Amino acid sequence: MKILERSLVRHNKKTNKYDRILDAAYQLFLEQGYDEVSIQEIATRSGVAKGTFYLYFRDKDELKDRVIAKKSNEIFQRALNALHQTDFVNFEDQIVFVIGYVVDVLAQNKEILRLIAKNLSSGLFDQGLSKIFAANDVDVLKMLIAAAEKNGVHLKNPGILLYMIIELTSSTCFSCILYNEPLELAVYKPYLFDAIRQLIRAGQED
Repeated sequence: MKILERSLVRHNKKTNKYDRILDAAYQLFLEQGYDEVSIQEIATRSGVAKGTFYLYFRDKDELKDRVIAKKSNEIFQRALNALHQTDFVNFEDQIVFVIGYVVDVLAQNKEILRLIAKNLSSGLFDQGLSKIFAANDVDVLKMLIAAAEKNGVHLKNPGILLYMIIELTSSTCFSCILYNEPLELAVYKPYLFDAIRQLIRAGQED
């Protein structure tokens, strides 16, 4: 076997174990709750030795951060794919659609929401985590900039704007979805979408 082929095989095996640990942890976190799951259980479910776990993750907290980052990216990828199937051409409408889609996914999957909690933006803005998932997942910030430019919208700071929108969404919708506080989600959505539109307008260059 050639050197390059051997290198690819090693890389694929490494990636496979990494993904298996992530997937196993995700399922266990949903089934039992984060606090109740041990590293040994994760290792056993993923089919690796406990020592192998520490080759990829410093501890369970770091693993949780990467699980949240992966799931957040997946949700936004699904939202963007859905957006591409629509006829929305207005920039504000596009952003509202994406956020609305993400909120609906979380509302239909409360277990995922409880895991992600109010950290929906962490996987998109943590530079270390972003590098981990950059090869396979969506760059929401680049999408935002491209969509704005296509619509002739010039944003002062796209990164800050996107961060504010996602933080506003995750922090306020968390209580609406789980506890119907301060309003039921269906009643709250128009307020959220109006606030997002105002943020977009305030974030444009004069």
